[in-house]
Parts: sequence; structure tokens; C-alpha cells
Amino acid sequence: MVHIDKNPLAVRQGAATIMCLAAAAVAMPVISHRAAEQREGAEWAATSTAFQAELQQQLFAAEPDARVELTAFRTADGLRARGNASLFENADARAMMVQAVLRGPTAPAEPSAPAEPTIDARQHDCLSQAIYFEARGETQRGQVAVAEVIMNRVRSRAYPNSICGVVYQGSHRTTGCQFTFTCDGSLGHRPRGRAWERAQRVATAVMSGYTRPITQGATHYHTHAVNPVWNSGLVETTNVGSHVFYRFPRGAERAVYQEALDRRRGSIASRRSASDALIPEAGDAALDSVVDASSAGVSPADEALSTSPQTLPAGAAADGEVAT
Repeated sequence: MVHIDKNPLAVRQGAATIMCLAAAAVAMPVISHRAAEQREGAEWAATSTAFQAELQQQLFAAEPDARVELTAFRTADGLRARGNASLFENADARAMMVQAVLRGPTAPAEPSAPAEPTIDARQHDCLSQAIYFEARGETQRGQVAVAEVIMNRVRSRAYPNSICGVVYQGSHRTTGCQFTFTCDGSLGHRPRGRAWERAQRVATAVMSGYTRPITQGATHYHTHAVNPVWNSGLVETTNVGSHVFYRFPRGAERAVYQEALDRRRGSIASRRSASDALIPEAGDAALDSVVDASSAGVSPADEALSTSPQTLPAGAAADGEVAT
């Protein structure tokens, strides 16, 4: 008490501070509420103007001289509108006003997010298997390239129009499978591990269109370890990883590549004839072995598949190219 008696100024300043804080505590909610009302009022005014512009846009097309006053206002049960004009005296005009109110002011359409492409589970599994068995040791780019060949065939009229149809084309025939893994027993081993998960991710990306073309329209490929006869009749497009990629020749290219294929087939036929003369008593299997040994890497399977891809019907030009 002695201290307060000696400092009356401090007492007054403290009391004033307390009063200011109390006044602020009372005034802040009021100020905040008032600001919110002002913002809301501005929004409703803008809505009213937009409603009026919307109705005018519709009605003036038929009545250029019409005068329309349309006001949007808030009520306890939502948005309402009031209009004044001679146009509202007939039922059609009133119906147009109600339609404009219900629809609301025209607003620019918000860009919708592109829908995720639907992926068929069976087709996805077929593509994943092809990637896994044909290119699981490749980089991601190499796996995408192999998957792209399959998708290019799906789009080609020379092949089936589904992924599974392309992948398993000719698999019921001993020498007719287009992709080696479908007829060499590989399917007896179930895909598993990280390599399978990766193949599935690559298949999803390719089927969804998230990858860029890298094979220049290729429909065939083979590893660097083989040199099949049929590649003489196709146009080499690129090399990715351990694979060489090819496409069918177009236009004037066809005659050139057909001639190259015929020359190579003739060369192999000549070597076969020479082998026949050397060992006439040998069976076909032995002859094939001799020819293979002298034909710089052309395997019996490649020899069987050496028919020109330009002259065969769809499905007959099997791809010894997918040796793994």
C-alpha cells in the first residue's frame, strides 16, 4: 500500500491499460462480425449482378429493347431472385428467369483432371510377362523398347489387335511362336521378385501412354547374339541395350529389302546344296547342323522362319528375334 500511495500515476496507467484490454476484447468480435458481413454483402452484390447479366444475355436475343432488373438476395432457405420487367408478365419469360436463377451465373468451366486410362488386367498381365521373360535383364529403357514393339504390333493390321493376341500368336505351334518364352517352357516358371514388380510398372506406364516412342515404329527385334535370316528383309531402326529393332519397309523400300532377303535366302540354299553333295547320306537334322555351322550364326529356327515377312499372311512371319 505504501508503494501505491507513492505512485498514483502508475495506478492510473495500470487501470487505463486494463480498460483498453477489456474494450478490445469486447470490440474484436463485433469488428470481425462486421467485416464478415461486409465481405458477404459484396459477394451477394456480385452474384446479383451476375444473375442479371445471365438473364439479359438470354432474353435480349429475342427482345433487344427489353429492360430487365434481376436481384439475387439471401434468405434463410437459400438464394432467391426478384425481377422487374414487362417480359415477366408471360409464362415463358418467367420460366426463363427461374431457369437462370436455378442454374446460377455463368462461370468458366474448371479444367477437370484427365481421367486415368482404364487398363485391362489380362492385357496388362500379358505385357508384363513379355517384358519379364524377354527383357528382365535390360535397363528400363530396354524394357520399354520391347513393350513398345508389342504395342506397335497391336496397332498394326498385320497382327492381332490385342496385347495377349500379339504376345501368344502362334504359341500353339512348335516353330510358330512369335515370342520365344511362349513356347520354350519359360512359362513353367512363375514370375516373381523385384524383376516382376518392375515389369508390371513398365507395362502400366507403356499402356497408359506415359512413355515416349524410342524404337521408331519397330515391330521386330532380336538380340545381338543371333543373326536371323528375316532381318535382311526389314529396316533396322535402332539399338537399345542388347536388342536390335526393325520395322517393315515402306513404299520404294520394299523392293530393295525384298531383293536383299532373296539374296540371303539364296545364299543359304546354296550352302545347303553344297552340304547335300558332301554328305548325301545324312538326314535333315544333320544337314541343318552343317548349314548352321557355315552360315555365320543362322540357327535352325531362324532358317525355318526365313520366309519373307512382306509376302506372308499375318501370323506366319514368326519372330526368331526374341531369343533370350
